[in-house]
Amino acid sequence: MLLLRFLIIVLSLGVSLAPAAPVGAQELERRPVDEPLYGLSSVVPADWQDLGSGIYVRGTSPDDLALIAIQSAAATIDQLWPRLLPQLALTDVPATTETYSSERLDWDLYRVDVPRGETTIAAELALAEDSGTSYVVLMHADPAEFEVLRQQVLLPALDALAPLAPEPTPDPSTFDYQIEEVTFPGGADDVTLAGTLTLPRGPGPHPVVVTMSGSGPQDRDESMRPLTALKPFAVLADALTSHGVGVLRYDDRGVGSSTGDYGSATIEDLAEDARAAIDYLETRADVDPSRIGLLGHSEGGLYAAMLGASDPRVAFIGMMAPAVIDGVDLIVQQDMDLVRSGGGTDEQVEAIGAYARQAMPLALEQDFDALEALTREFYGSIWDSLTEAEQVVSGDRETFAQRQVEALMPTYESDWYRSFLAYDPGADWEQVTVPVLAIFGGKDVQVDAATNEAALLADLEVAGNDDVTTMVLPDANHLFQEAGTGAMSEYMKLDPVFVDGFVDTVVDWFVERAGVEG
Repeated sequence: MLLLRFLIIVLSLGVSLAPAAPVGAQELERRPVDEPLYGLSSVVPADWQDLGSGIYVRGTSPDDLALIAIQSAAATIDQLWPRLLPQLALTDVPATTETYSSERLDWDLYRVDVPRGETTIAAELALAEDSGTSYVVLMHADPAEFEVLRQQVLLPALDALAPLAPEPTPDPSTFDYQIEEVTFPGGADDVTLAGTLTLPRGPGPHPVVVTMSGSGPQDRDESMRPLTALKPFAVLADALTSHGVGVLRYDDRGVGSSTGDYGSATIEDLAEDARAAIDYLETRADVDPSRIGLLGHSEGGLYAAMLGASDPRVAFIGMMAPAVIDGVDLIVQQDMDLVRSGGGTDEQVEAIGAYARQAMPLALEQDFDALEALTREFYGSIWDSLTEAEQVVSGDRETFAQRQVEALMPTYESDWYRSFLAYDPGADWEQVTVPVLAIFGGKDVQVDAATNEAALLADLEVAGNDDVTTMVLPDANHLFQEAGTGAMSEYMKLDPVFVDGFVDTVVDWFVERAGVEG
């Protein structure tokens, strides 16, 4: 996958930080906390340590199990369960043990005893859903003190949890361009797409760029929470429209105000949604139909290849970290780069590469029995390589491997994943003759810059395309932040801004290709 956001909830052994007083009958002092990346506020014990990602620990010793995680996700609870079950050592969604109503939310509670070697962790998971967002609070502790901490830590966190106030909606009259909320038919009968169209002032007709997001359900701004507060398409839409190039950005099907089911969509379906955006723009007298372009990020580069080869209305194509090589090769390289960026040894990098080279063809062929067996065998070997202490933390070998199988197989079995693996965009790029811009990040561990840039240049040379601009920004990651390692775990630690020069490069290229007069 190119960019799938997920909850970062952990069942921890504790972190050795600073001593804390033992829990007793005395009421704990609590402090308010804001989690901007998750869009919520709550309370935690005043002396508990903030590990980031909404996770707080008491941290008295490596044996201290006291932890609370407070997070949210732009997904339904049903969509979250496949991620949560492996972390709770469960194979099926458990029965609700209790319901709890706070002033703002109604919670379903799930009490689980999680085995960890010879240790048992007492855990309780609380889930609530409101307005398209799911709220997740997990507390775990030693069973001997769990009930006390439940009363003093978990329930107060549920009582206090509230969405942060939304960012104020800017007054359209304060912008030097027009802003219009629009809806239009999507690429299937049951899909209506909702988005924002920004146009330069004046009657036009204006050039317009359609944005196309990366993997996973994305809103019109391509918001990256909880990974980062950066909103790539919102930033670029403002910059482009301020310089005379309109932008249509829309919520993916099934996201935000758009209807339809993202979970059942293939990459071909999502490309048809982008084609439907072009259809809509052609109905508007204030849009120049001869100057409609595309701007794709990551997987959006696949849609750009499809439309660039098949739709003569596309006048120019810009891309951010586009996936260009075939899906199987891209996933193999991505898996290896992700392990390397996370500090993996050469042996570990080679091991994940060998697994992916066997697993991806099985997923493509839909040989799921063989794929499940391979995955179980591979993660069993990972368990074998752990230290004795790590094995205790991870549970027994069979349980550890089974958790990985349960986490991965739903993705492997999805129509989207099959369509992603099956598509080789090279044949389409070999037919694209309109101007093309592709910018890559030198520290991108999701779409390797060197491999994908070379493939794109070779494909467009076959097409005889003589208006091709590619560049690699050496310090940029997949989101075009200035990065250290490029690892996904680093995204949330970086400033939520683009690397210097990125926006200017995008704007200058589109302004020139759209023929906007200065």
